[in-house]
Amino acid sequence: MNNNHNQQRNNTGRQPQSRQPARPSGQSGSGNRNRTQSGYPRGTAPARRHPQKKRGIPAWKVVLAVVVVFILLVIGLTATFLKLYKPSVDTDVPFDTDDNTVTSGSDTIVTAPTTEETSAEPDIDTSSDIDGYTRNTDSVNFLVIGRDVSGWNTDVIMIVNFNMKEGSLSVMQIPRDTYVDSDEGNVHGRINTTLSKFYSADRKKNPDHTTDESIKAGMDSFCRFLEKILCIKLDGYCYMNLQGFRGIVDALGGVYVDVPYQLDYEDPDQNLYIHIKPGPQTLNGTQAEGFVRFRSGYVQADIGRADAQKIFLTALFKQIKNSMNVSTIAKLVEQVMTYVLTDVPLADIIIYAKELLGVDMGNISMMTMHGSAIINERGAWLYVMNRAATLDMINTYFNVYSKPITDGIFDRNQSFNDEDDSIVNEIYWASPDDDVVLVKPDVKTGEEIDDGGITIYIK
Repeated sequence: MNNNHNQQRNNTGRQPQSRQPARPSGQSGSGNRNRTQSGYPRGTAPARRHPQKKRGIPAWKVVLAVVVVFILLVIGLTATFLKLYKPSVDTDVPFDTDDNTVTSGSDTIVTAPTTEETSAEPDIDTSSDIDGYTRNTDSVNFLVIGRDVSGWNTDVIMIVNFNMKEGSLSVMQIPRDTYVDSDEGNVHGRINTTLSKFYSADRKKNPDHTTDESIKAGMDSFCRFLEKILCIKLDGYCYMNLQGFRGIVDALGGVYVDVPYQLDYEDPDQNLYIHIKPGPQTLNGTQAEGFVRFRSGYVQADIGRADAQKIFLTALFKQIKNSMNVSTIAKLVEQVMTYVLTDVPLADIIIYAKELLGVDMGNISMMTMHGSAIINERGAWLYVMNRAATLDMINTYFNVYSKPITDGIFDRNQSFNDEDDSIVNEIYWASPDDDVVLVKPDVKTGEEIDDGGITIYIK
């Protein structure tokens, strides 16, 4: 009967109640009513144990690490570039190498030097070997032009040689009043008008050219012109106006110069006002312009100004070597990019600048193209080149070939002579030590100039 009763209860759908386990001794029933089955007091929950999160690297540290790695990478690549990169140079010979006999106005035969006078050059490129003129690829020449404030005439004409292997820098100034007479480019008169004529020719030929494009075309023609006459290879040019000159000086914080005399001159038409006291001082851009342009009080006028420019260029180079830092470099780059036109690639400029900073003052050679300043038979002030002295200077400091430039190919058409003017002709053909040659072969090093080795005579 009892079994039937249990079976009936199970058929109702209710689950049979499970028996509670016996209470442990010492516990009362009322105490258990305040606890949950898990044994924790009612109304409380067990503290959740969250897995500990691993602390990550702060974001700023990640950014810093990336920046440091990037900087190190840039430094490494730059160092590798500076070590391995070498500027490429043109090995073609830009002048006629067919030797010929040149005669003076008095029918005197001028003999050419023998090829045995060749000095050995360590690094020459024989890929373009014309009559033995093989290129020394460590030696490069550049034409540097400073334009006058009025018109397109040039106040400064310099040929600069940089020999990277020897660590030497040579600068030859060509006086702006230098006489030249050449059908090539229709250049007749003073050499400072040459760029103006080439510039005007390009404007006429290419009216759509911008001013800068015509300047570049004119500079390129000027380079080719000098290459053919002087038998000199020019690897590039640098053109700058007076605003750029002032900007570069100011970017350096001025240039420390020992001014030899009181300089006073005014020219309202050119907005030129020069008033500089004598003695050691730091010249700003405007004062520096006045110093390198002043000539009215000098005995030799343009030659005195050329000597003043030697003094300034030496001081400028010394200033650059001593004050170069990141801030100065940034300011210089800004001025150069704004006011300087050049055909030299940026990568080459970086290499040349790096190597130039290592040149000692004693390895800088400053010179003026030898000759004399005169008043010609027509009453015009001119500077006449002395042929023999200038050729010797070019072979000594600016010849980038393994073979000397011979007298038979140098200025073969006498573009720097006027045979119809007896004064000009005499100076052109004179011996370098002749009294008619006033500017003697006198080369000064940067060290000598810095020690006061140049004397400028005043009236």
